[in-house]
Amino acid sequence: MTQGDKHPEKFAKGQRLTAAALNSLAQSVARIIDRMQGTQVIQPKPLQAILVSDLLAAVDSLTDPSTAQARILARKANGDLEISTREETVVNRFENISIDADTYIKIEWIDGEWQPYAADCGPQSESFSFGSASASAGSASDGGPSASAGTGGP
Repeated sequence: MTQGDKHPEKFAKGQRLTAAALNSLAQSVARIIDRMQGTQVIQPKPLQAILVSDLLAAVDSLTDPSTAQARILARKANGDLEISTREETVVNRFENISIDADTYIKIEWIDGEWQPYAADCGPQSESFSFGSASASAGSASDGGPSASAGTGGP
């Protein structure tokens, strides 16, 4: 049997492979594996969710991330979103970003864990964090929200 054979011989019951045929089979399998190594594995699609608890900043991005549960949002037939019963653990590796509980977030699958890539931390939030921001977006005296780096709260 050669690689070009479209209709290889079928083995009869009890027939054995010769050493040459077994080597040929092993080489064919190795070529198939080599070709497949370059293919992309299908990743889960990004999700929308609501945090169940505060997602605090990581102590160390590489060795000590923080985690929190999030309820996944599902689309109803009319196009609206609803909170489903599905929960996922969200891993925060940002050292300067915390996200409050009950915040709408978007998460994506990165290296085997769900990580946040967007969060709705708007004016209704007393605290929002991004980068190493420590300046206020409005002063406490004028009633505007304040930014806090990695505190997870006001």
